[in-house]
Amino acid sequence: MEYVIIKESQTVLMRIFSFITIIVYSIISYLVIEFSILLSILFFCIGIFLAGFSKVYKITRDFNNEILFILYGKIIWKSKFYIEYPDYISVFHASFVQRCEDDGTENKFKKWVIRFFKGNTHCTVLEEDNYNNVLKTANDLGVLLKVKVYDRSKE
Repeated sequence: MEYVIIKESQTVLMRIFSFITIIVYSIISYLVIEFSILLSILFFCIGIFLAGFSKVYKITRDFNNEILFILYGKIIWKSKFYIEYPDYISVFHASFVQRCEDDGTENKFKKWVIRFFKGNTHCTVLEEDNYNNVLKTANDLGVLLKVKVYDRSKE
């Protein structure tokens, strides 16, 4: 194995919801708000672009890492991903809070996280809901980089 691709999964339901939202927004903006047809087409195209866009990390054995920007499975841009070579990799369950300052509400959610640790610093490379995918990715990274993987779910 020469590299590991790290991609946060997007559910099929979320993609379908994105497309339905795009179509409904385009139709409503044309009919109700009476935007021009060109503006509706522009919103539609932007929505299609965003629905198919994803960012993935390519971690290589020689640590020439890249961030790949992908549109519907095709790489449209590559950029270097500068992180320090880890001493170890940790998998753990983290709680996150998202605050909306407009109305003062909070959304709390939990995700499984993979972090690279070097001394006292860390870099988060994946946040996902599925523990099995996260553990498999972390183990693949551990084998690739020849570092220890600590699974904090067992503690």
